[in-house]
Amino acid sequence: MDLALETIRVLRRFKNAVLEGPPGTGKSHVVDAVAAGWEAQTSRPLGGNGRGRYAITLHPSTTYEEFVEGLRYDETKSMFVRRDGFLREVISDAISNPGADYLVLIDELNRANVPKVFGDLLLTMEASKRSSWNGTKWAGGMEVTLPYSGKLFSVPDNVYLLGTMNTSDRSIAPIDSALRRRFGFVRVEPLAGEALRAKLIETDGAEAAERLARSIDQLTNLNEALRRSLGPSAMLGHSYVFGVDPTGGAVADANDPLAVVRETVSASAATGVFWVEARKLDGGSHNQLNLPDIEPGTGRKGIVDAFFPLSSGGSTTTQRSPRGTHDKVEILFAGKRYVDNVVRFNPAGPNYKIYYQGTTAIGEKFSTIGASLLLDHKVHVWLRRNDNTLELLLLDRSPAVLAALEGVSVAPDGWHEHTRNPNGRSYGVVDLASLAATGTTQRSADEDAEWMIWRYAILPQLLDTATQVGATELLTTRTRNAWLETANASDLADRWATFDAFLSSLSLTIEEEGHGLTRGLTVSEVPSSPAPDSTDAPEPTGTTPVTNEDDPYATDDE
Repeated sequence: MDLALETIRVLRRFKNAVLEGPPGTGKSHVVDAVAAGWEAQTSRPLGGNGRGRYAITLHPSTTYEEFVEGLRYDETKSMFVRRDGFLREVISDAISNPGADYLVLIDELNRANVPKVFGDLLLTMEASKRSSWNGTKWAGGMEVTLPYSGKLFSVPDNVYLLGTMNTSDRSIAPIDSALRRRFGFVRVEPLAGEALRAKLIETDGAEAAERLARSIDQLTNLNEALRRSLGPSAMLGHSYVFGVDPTGGAVADANDPLAVVRETVSASAATGVFWVEARKLDGGSHNQLNLPDIEPGTGRKGIVDAFFPLSSGGSTTTQRSPRGTHDKVEILFAGKRYVDNVVRFNPAGPNYKIYYQGTTAIGEKFSTIGASLLLDHKVHVWLRRNDNTLELLLLDRSPAVLAALEGVSVAPDGWHEHTRNPNGRSYGVVDLASLAATGTTQRSADEDAEWMIWRYAILPQLLDTATQVGATELLTTRTRNAWLETANASDLADRWATFDAFLSSLSLTIEEEGHGLTRGLTVSEVPSSPAPDSTDAPEPTGTTPVTNEDDPYATDDE
């Protein structure tokens, strides 16, 4: 049934109705359609149409004195005087014109202390307690004495109260049962699919519907995933895709945290790129980086073999040497070439490490750079050069950078992993074709408009909704699968993966940062890329930092 017609039917039955649903579903706009169809359905004209004088938005500071009656300061008289509130003024209009109906909009009904604001109205607003026009006067109904004026008060039956209420805002207390039983409740669902497309064509035109075709499909997909994951009140309204004109003026560039990698690959003709997220490096000089390795029986890939073949001082090693020995690699960093850095198995771990302990031709030590803490809390990105030496780039260890690297570390020639423990790390091998296909590009005015509504409107609402219900793990690829499995909703994984791919095409991703009570979700901008992989894998057991005393291969600097 048409929503406006349904609302009219409920209003005629109960005299009071509430449109409830997620924010952005157009609840307030339904008033116009109700007013337009009122006379055709009731055969009575409207004296008040739910707009202007006949509309109010409640808020936490709204009082009984503003809504019904109270004392107000009169500057002309320099004293307090009794004044009618919003509803008494509306009711005065209705009483003076019994031949018409009065539609009254009470927007954001549950944002105020409703029983306190309504006061005496609670007893008189029910349909069975309304006064009615007998041809000569208003008669019957429940009457109460107002506290400020001392006058008798009743609500005429030609006043129709239409409230709106957002159901997803958990910061608001639900209205109590005494008030709830006096209203009929109409559920307002977000438009979806072809119904949303048709409405957008009707209101904004076919060009707008074409401009936002992907957003229509993905908002529909996302809402179905949210409904089945978190319930109907977690869905997002469809109003975000209405009135979206092409961007005028400056159009944003796509963010490119991998620009330096892309430029260096192009300049050096690198034949491969691989990377590891690093926290605090081991050793007294902070120059020993643990390297995640293959874990038998789990299918988890390791990064160690990505180093081979490697070369140092003209000598090349094609594959890992037996444990107990070491392999040397030459690394170009910040324009200086350091010879005889080491990749080897550390039995005290046990784990593989790279030791940044090489020296330049004039005796400058790589370990000095580590001692200045420049290698800590970075993403270490290695570029393989034609001679199998490596060039090291350090990137900020931020959600945007990690998401960007994961986005280009995909098939056919790349991959990425993330260790599963709470302090796990990301690492992977970059697909060079994917890296080349991303980067800073100028969006068109249409693309920028779509990007902006997701970046600044839809996603903030999504993050807020997930945070309120304690489901932040649902929105990040690293924690979602475990969440869905716990919620017995693993069948929704494909819907969420589709949403991830859409966000990736917009150069956006959702990441969770922090721990405990300060943990929160953020939206990061990344280069356009394939959908992030959600592969989780365990961390090797026994991976612990070692001291110089534990490490028989430590240098004098460590």
